[in-house]
Amino acid sequence: MSRSRASTAAPVLVALALTAGCTVTGLPDSVRSRSAVGRAWPDVVGPVGVVADGRRDAAVILSVEDYRDLPDRPFAHAIAGAWYRYLQEERDLRPRRIVWLRDGEVTPAAVRKAIVRAHWNVGSDATLWIIIVGHVGSSAAIEHGVLLGATASGEVDPARDVRLAELLARGGHGYHRETVAVIDGCLPAPARSAALRSGVPAMSLPSLRYLQQLPDTRVTIKPFGGGGVPITHDVSRRREPTDMVAFTAGVEALCVDALPGDELPALSYLVLGAVRGWADADKDGHVLASEALLLVERLLRGAGGREAVGRPEARGADIVLARQERERPQERPDLAPATLEAPPTPSPVAFVDDQMIKVDRGRFTVGCRSRRDPECEPDELPPRRVYLDSFAIDMYEVSWRKYAECVDAGVCSKVALAQCEVWTGEGFVRGAEIPLHFLDPELPVVCATWTQAAEYCTWVGKRLPTEVEWERAARGLTRSQYPWGDEPPTCEHAQTYQCGYVTTPPGNHPRGASPEGVHDLAGNVSEWVDDWYDATAYRAMGRYNPSSPEKGEVRVVRGGSFYDGHGALRVSYRYGLSPQFGFGTVGFRCAR
Repeated sequence: MSRSRASTAAPVLVALALTAGCTVTGLPDSVRSRSAVGRAWPDVVGPVGVVADGRRDAAVILSVEDYRDLPDRPFAHAIAGAWYRYLQEERDLRPRRIVWLRDGEVTPAAVRKAIVRAHWNVGSDATLWIIIVGHVGSSAAIEHGVLLGATASGEVDPARDVRLAELLARGGHGYHRETVAVIDGCLPAPARSAALRSGVPAMSLPSLRYLQQLPDTRVTIKPFGGGGVPITHDVSRRREPTDMVAFTAGVEALCVDALPGDELPALSYLVLGAVRGWADADKDGHVLASEALLLVERLLRGAGGREAVGRPEARGADIVLARQERERPQERPDLAPATLEAPPTPSPVAFVDDQMIKVDRGRFTVGCRSRRDPECEPDELPPRRVYLDSFAIDMYEVSWRKYAECVDAGVCSKVALAQCEVWTGEGFVRGAEIPLHFLDPELPVVCATWTQAAEYCTWVGKRLPTEVEWERAARGLTRSQYPWGDEPPTCEHAQTYQCGYVTTPPGNHPRGASPEGVHDLAGNVSEWVDDWYDATAYRAMGRYNPSSPEKGEVRVVRGGSFYDGHGALRVSYRYGLSPQFGFGTVGFRCAR
């Protein structure tokens, strides 16, 4: 840190001697989140006075303020200290649940250990907080970008700089309920180059496959306090994706580094204000991720009399960040509640899960119960009690219009109608002309091969559901034969041959929705899933997150179509089709 700024910032920094990887206890009252020079923004350190709702949470805080070869990041430690106080004093986290690394302590190895400690401490029904303040850059060659270490010179060094994709993959997979990441950083001019741009775009959670391919997934840490036997923890083993939302400071010219009229890091300050209650515009006591993003946008656009200061972003699930928060920023007229409760303006980044249904982790019975269902077929037996990690599945089948967007982007290939197996009323004929009314943009896409379905799901950041996930989404936790229950199908429940040999827009049969609200899992079109078909799969099925055989000849198709009768609409009904061809009765939906 330069000497000229050290005298100014001294009153607001933490006067504690800290060792690498240690937690902090008893932060002094001198910790403040605003600078001693610019006092235009409200304090975010004082008590909120709410019922703590985060006792089982855990947090990893990374702040790099003093850079050796780059300009310093003013007050990174001060705002990180304000986050620490909020988590400890307002959310009631014990000190052992918070790891705060600063400056030279922020290395890839230390961060890996910090994430392991957080996994060890966070509850299964709780939130893992990841707060990052420093210089952040990204490039096409570095997925999701990096947090530059204290000795950074603008060139990425794997031994010194923290790759954000790795950090989020490690933190976003686990037994905890959700992950909240606040990535506050741009690049100063001396650090920018043709290979590294300022800031990072908002990101979704990296896949479990990415996590499993990382080196050093087994990390050994000492127990809290330094005593006892060291703990070896493998973050890639039996880890499910959590709900996650990631806030970033924006990219390039729209990356916002500091608050207007102040040197405080903007994003981390404003998100902290949001969870303290500033973003609770509807006064329900809860702060959603989308409400927090709207507040950040509104305050930055209105500050300093400028039309736009920057464009922070957010991506992920619209989860509840805080409950029963009541604070309002009254110290400044344009931050008064009346301003914050104005009609919201459009968000620059839409949350990605608005058309998906979250299915909670837990046990359920897959397969057919012959005592309850007289139509059980041999490949549906025996029923098995299995455990599934949480997942999300599309509420609706993918339409022609959505698939065309992937084709227009140059990722997906066009559906080859000339190679499609089409139902003619008398039989399936390859290359038969498909009626035009099947090709309406709002109808479910048909004739796509299994590979095309998988490519589309990958393009939207998702995947095809597994066979067991599909059945869990269709059955819920019930023992019913159909998604809606045991009542025989009618045209109000599902589109079957009794209703005409046509498809209908997804969601056109609301009475047939599953217990969690997923539509058209019976009727309309059958659906590709990820698994290879094996007639004896249920006999050797694993008890935990069952997966398909490693190879096969045909892929599993689930759910009846407009062509099928009642038996094929049962949630346990399964069969296989060649993945090389498309079928006029088969579509798909995605999961994550």
